[in-house]
Amino acid sequence: MSSTKSWLLEQFPDYEQHIHRLWGVDQGFESKSHEYFELQSKLNNLDRTAEPGEFQRLSSRRKALQNELMFFMGANQR
Repeated sequence: MSSTKSWLLEQFPDYEQHIHRLWGVDQGFESKSHEYFELQSKLNNLDRTAEPGEFQRLSSRRKALQNELMFFMGANQR
């Protein structure tokens, strides 16, 4: 199992079945998952030397990705 998938399962434990179902099948979901993982890593490592507004910009993008992932997982609930 990839580290991104493992991390995603930790972030969204209520959607475990949906993540397993989508992973390896839906390239859009996997791509968004990897981007979300990378963005969270950047935010975790962001320090005070970052450009002004960088944290806000990255946080906004993270929220948008989270919404997209929730849509993928919610849209696949059956």
